[in-house]
Amino acid sequence: MPQQTLEQQLKETADLIEKAVKDKASITEVRALIEERTKDDRERIAKSGTDIGNLNSGLAETKEAMATIQKQLRRINQVEHSELSIRGGYNGRFSSPREAKTFALLVMAGVLANEPTMKDRFDQVRKSLDDLGVEPYWVGADGKKTMTGTSQTGGGALVTIEQSATIIKLLEEYGKFRANAAIMPMAAGSTLVPKIDGLLTVYCPGEGGTVTPGDPAIATISLVPKTLSALTAFSMELEEDSLVGLGELLADLFARSFAYSEDLCGFLGNGTSTYFNFTGITGALLAVSATIANIKSLVVGAGNAYSELTLANFSSVVGTLPDFADNGEAKWYVHRYFYYTVMVGLALAAGGASATEVIIGAGQKQKLFLGYPVEFTHVMPRAEANSQICALLANLRQGALLGTRGGIEFATSDHRYFDQGLIAVRGRVRVAINAHGVGDTAKAGPICGLITAAS
Repeated sequence: MPQQTLEQQLKETADLIEKAVKDKASITEVRALIEERTKDDRERIAKSGTDIGNLNSGLAETKEAMATIQKQLRRINQVEHSELSIRGGYNGRFSSPREAKTFALLVMAGVLANEPTMKDRFDQVRKSLDDLGVEPYWVGADGKKTMTGTSQTGGGALVTIEQSATIIKLLEEYGKFRANAAIMPMAAGSTLVPKIDGLLTVYCPGEGGTVTPGDPAIATISLVPKTLSALTAFSMELEEDSLVGLGELLADLFARSFAYSEDLCGFLGNGTSTYFNFTGITGALLAVSATIANIKSLVVGAGNAYSELTLANFSSVVGTLPDFADNGEAKWYVHRYFYYTVMVGLALAAGGASATEVIIGAGQKQKLFLGYPVEFTHVMPRAEANSQICALLANLRQGALLGTRGGIEFATSDHRYFDQGLIAVRGRVRVAINAHGVGDTAKAGPICGLITAAS
């Protein structure tokens, strides 16, 4: 059999086995397939009389593929075990205890790889990861990612795709801006997004008449990513039975912290260092005009105190929202305290349909006000102030962008807190924020709001 034909046969064998694994065939079925196919391949090789030395390349690739398949088989076994654990009452943040344990092992591997005196412990962690079917990603001393199981001096393990996806889901659960804004994956240091803003002039020229050509008003939305980073530490004395808890703790802590920062910058950012120089919704709205009454996306309240706001003020905000933004994705974004002390109070005082709607909505997971869902975000104001945007009614999918550059990454070090016997864990994520739908002094945009009076 020609070398090329034999190599193709070997590759076909590996592909069939891998497909069986992905289709979640039972381990017994996969092993039977492996035995059947490899038996046929061995017979073909024996009959071909081909110089085995010429097939080294193809056999090496097949051997590597078979090693990967064996790792996937071990992973299937672990997943089945994890699913049993879930049925047993696992209620953690990851999809299974296995994922939480994997995340903790990756964090530990990142620091043990750089500690020669703990080589035995590192080998144990690596074996545990290998048993789980996980190949760590590493950050080398040059800051670049590699995919090798060897020690990377000065570097640390990163989360795998599984864990990264879980943490991103946590970010969306905690962060109202990320959960509702349009997500824009970025493949470069900065990204320009075109936005058609305005319409063409339409004519009725009549027979033989002419039409004046028009140019669409195309604006450019700029997304420039910034790196957000956070640091914490854990004790070196953590043992195997604490790994699931460690994974849960670290993932939850970092996800909450990054989500809060994204909300802070996305909703309140005014371009200052407090908000990492991001301009979010509040900053973009107030930048339209120094005179708040001229900002078409804002309704000025009846007074500067919450007690002076009226139901008519909120109804005016609903009326200000453009029709194109009212497509089922518009929501109120307020502080929980503001909702219950101001919005609910006004609805109950008015009685009738408004009160019934609020009371019914309050009994559900999703709160309602004037027919629109309410999202609680605790970065929005709780205490009254002059010229304060206290409530937003917005379609963030249309009016705000969150650019993402890669996933969330983790690195570890045993040098930062060496004297305390602690392991430092650093998380980092690159994001860009642009609240572009705030309208201008002529028309409202998909982000509208209520602002208290200046005095």
